[in-house]
Amino acid sequence: MLIPLLLNLGGGDSIKHLIPLLSLRTLNLKIIGGSIISNYGLKVGAKNITSTILARNSSINLEKEISVSGLSFSQAIPMLDELSHTEILIMYFGTSVGWPRISRKMENHLRPEMLTSTTFHIPLYKSIILSHRIKAKIRHLERNLFKFILYPFGLYKPRHSLEDLPNLIKAIEHIADRKSCLIIWVQHNSLGYRRLWLERHVYKRYYKEILSELDKEKSPHFRILSPGKDFLVQENYSLDGVHLSELGHERMGVMIDNEIEQALSEVRSYAKREAEQR
Repeated sequence: MLIPLLLNLGGGDSIKHLIPLLSLRTLNLKIIGGSIISNYGLKVGAKNITSTILARNSSINLEKEISVSGLSFSQAIPMLDELSHTEILIMYFGTSVGWPRISRKMENHLRPEMLTSTTFHIPLYKSIILSHRIKAKIRHLERNLFKFILYPFGLYKPRHSLEDLPNLIKAIEHIADRKSCLIIWVQHNSLGYRRLWLERHVYKRYYKEILSELDKEKSPHFRILSPGKDFLVQENYSLDGVHLSELGHERMGVMIDNEIEQALSEVRSYAKREAEQR
């Protein structure tokens, strides 16, 4: 399941952002984020998060305006700035911000085949040929040793520092607040089984910091969702343990749609109370 992080609805100024949605029959929807919202790893014709949301039999009509994937936090800022205003904005960010990466200082000294983003991940498959397995094991141990050597020198670390996160998140929230009535930020989490303990430890610090900063910004019209433990199971993920399976896309789409419905239910109740007090 997803864990909703929502503010006490006593904040009337925030929920007033949602009032314009009540007078519309069709709500425009824009979705931006990382590769998680794309069709990465899905079969042709499979539904992703966006198509699941649009196909739901909800109490409102949703119409997709745009869906842009492959964005990091910093890449999302200029993209958001260029967007026109919309009724609902979903921002679904992946996990790349917190995983260690080879420093740009070192990239010029590496072989080309070692520059891909997955070079230092734990392999998915084991060959049935013994000699191939031995070579793969040696290569894997060699590259893991390389990580441990580089890490203390700051040459294997996330591209953004922890100190960067608050400003990045506030910048995204500030622009998004001008672009949409209802904003839903989904912060993705991965299974992480293709990473070393050191990498998972570093990422966990970043993930907690992201949720902590988002918790400061949450409100009835700026809603935060993050995968709970019930969602972090293999059937919801593709083999890489990062991107979602078709079932994961479906479940996530349903949960986001339920969050949209919840937001509209809250603003209807608010509007009704306001009318009764007049």
